[in-house]
Amino acid sequence: MSVLDGYPTLPPVEDLCRDSAAQAVEAALKKQEVVAAAAGQAPVRSTHLPYLEKRCNDCHKADKSASDAGDEGGLLKSPEELCFMCHKGLLNKPFHHGPAAVGECLACHLPHDSENAALLVLGKDGLCKKCHTEARAAARMHAQFSDKNMPCINCHDPHSGDTRFFLK
Repeated sequence: MSVLDGYPTLPPVEDLCRDSAAQAVEAALKKQEVVAAAAGQAPVRSTHLPYLEKRCNDCHKADKSASDAGDEGGLLKSPEELCFMCHKGLLNKPFHHGPAAVGECLACHLPHDSENAALLVLGKDGLCKKCHTEARAAARMHAQFSDKNMPCINCHDPHSGDTRFFLK
């Protein structure tokens, strides 16, 4: 019981916000599953596992002091280093894709959840075209794949590769 007789002590505000956000995510995921099932499809939505499991402290500082007020959302490390704390080995080949090489993971991925697979900011059909507007090497071959709606990742690794064009 609290100081006020008969009224319970409320949990810290941070816990209430985290629980509310998690409930919203779970409700959105459930809705997505219901809509996809009604259409006879599998849901595409993806959620970062630590976010889904309410493990915010995997990426964010638990106790954000006043001196941290200007940092990037109270992250444990800089955005360029943060993802590599868990996602090791993405750059284990000699050639690195530009955004991945400099830790710009958010150029392609969202940190919490996405309506696309692999937390992508856009569907895999349009994601590469967002930046890669230059004429393609082997343009005729690429046109054939594009006509068949084959995503770039069928042939190219989006993080690193053994060849200059990250061919699988």
